[in-house]
Amino acid sequence: MLNIQGLSKTWGRDTMDERVALDQVSLQLRKGEFLTVIGGNGSGKSTLLNLIAGVHQPDAGRIYLDGVDLTALPEHRRAAHLSRVFQDPLLGSAGGMTVEENLALAARRGRRRGLCWGITSAERASFKKMLAQLELGLEERMSSRVGLLSGGQRQALTLLMAAMRDPKLLLLDEHTAALDPKTAARVLALTNRIVGEYGLTTIMVTHSMRDAIDCGGRLIMMREGRIVYAAEGVQKNGLKAADLIGKFQSDAPAAC
Repeated sequence: MLNIQGLSKTWGRDTMDERVALDQVSLQLRKGEFLTVIGGNGSGKSTLLNLIAGVHQPDAGRIYLDGVDLTALPEHRRAAHLSRVFQDPLLGSAGGMTVEENLALAARRGRRRGLCWGITSAERASFKKMLAQLELGLEERMSSRVGLLSGGQRQALTLLMAAMRDPKLLLLDEHTAALDPKTAARVLALTNRIVGEYGLTTIMVTHSMRDAIDCGGRLIMMREGRIVYAAEGVQKNGLKAADLIGKFQSDAPAAC
C-alpha cells in the first residue's frame, strides 16, 4: 500500500543553520494498517507527514501509494489519494459554512463540478445518519455554522469528513494535541472507531506515549530523522509507557 524508500530532507542546506530532518527513511504500510509515530521535537515525524502529503519535496527517495508514485506530485494532486487531519481544529473545515455544507464539500471531493441543485434530500439524510454515529448531537445542528462548534466537535467533524471518500491513506497530525484531556480522549475513541469501520490505512503522529501504545497495531519512534525503534503485534501490545520513556531517553538507538 504505502512504500517509502530512502526518504531524505535537509533544511538550510549549505548554511550555518543546516539541519538533517530525515535521513534515508524507509517504511512500508500494508492496506488497513494503523501506524503510530512518536518522537521528540525535531525528530522528523512532522517532516515525514509533510513529505507524504506533498507540502515539501524530498531531497532524495521515493513515495509510492497503492502503486502510484507520489514523489513529484504537488499537494493538491495528492488530495485524490489521501486525507489529513491537523492539530488545529480550525484548519480542517470552513467555519463560515454550515455543518451540512462542509460535509457536502467532503462528499464531492475529487469529483467533477457542474451546475446542479444544492444538497439533496438523500445527501442530507445520509449526513444526518453519519453525524448521529459521532454521538455529539451534531445531527441536530446541521444548519449551524461550523465556527460555532466547540473544538472537539469541530475536530470530530473534520475526522468524519476526512474518512468520507475512503482515502487510500489517512494522516493524523497530532490531531488531539490542541484539545482538553476529556475531549481528546473522546476524539481518540472516535478515531479508533472510524479507522476500524472504514478500514483506513492510517499514520498518526502523536506526542503521547500512552496514545501511541493504545492506538493501532504498529508503532515507530523517530530520533534525529531516523526510525530508531519499532514494535507491532504482541510486542507492541505488551509495551508500557515506561518502556517507551526508556527508549526515548536512551542515547543508543534500539534495533528496529
